[in-house]
Amino acid sequence: MVEKATDNKLYFLSIALLCILTYLLNCCTLIYQCGLAFIIIAITMNATTSVYGKSKALRGLAFAIAISFVLLWELPYYIDGKMINGIVVASFTSLMISMYWSVFVFQKLSSKFSAMASNALSFAAGTIIDGLIMGLFFIANNNFSYEKILDIFMKECSYKLTYGLVASVILAVALNMLKKNPNLKVKMAMEKFYVTAK
Repeated sequence: MVEKATDNKLYFLSIALLCILTYLLNCCTLIYQCGLAFIIIAITMNATTSVYGKSKALRGLAFAIAISFVLLWELPYYIDGKMINGIVVASFTSLMISMYWSVFVFQKLSSKFSAMASNALSFAAGTIIDGLIMGLFFIANNNFSYEKILDIFMKECSYKLTYGLVASVILAVALNMLKKNPNLKVKMAMEKFYVTAK
């Protein structure tokens, strides 16, 4: 009974974190800020998937997106002084699709590769998908020249991939340290985050 209550608290905390991060994602004004928020969302999604499964993680993200969408619906969004209409819808649609595929890749690779490799590859998949969807949004709306869209895509991918690689290494080192130190009481909790839910 206590373990179930703790599990529920952790799940609700992960949803609360996703709500905050999805809200912040559309409040970011610089590409590196968006990239950081995206990778923290991806880390949260991978951890939630490990503990509760892909379906529950994606439902939590959908809930967070719905809450953030209601709060940000009327947000005027500018890039280089140009107002961009529809970016909140495009951003959240892109986030949901890219996180679905990121979690899918993470879940498939977790049983075959280390936590570091699984995380890094899932972050890369989500990054590329998100960048392509947002690039198509900008092309469809004729907001920028193709060169500008390609520049945004390249900068966004480089930030996200760098953050993702650094985060994967830090997570792998931390998990390795926890496994080697039996005196740490958080060892079992941390291991649980990176054992794929069956």
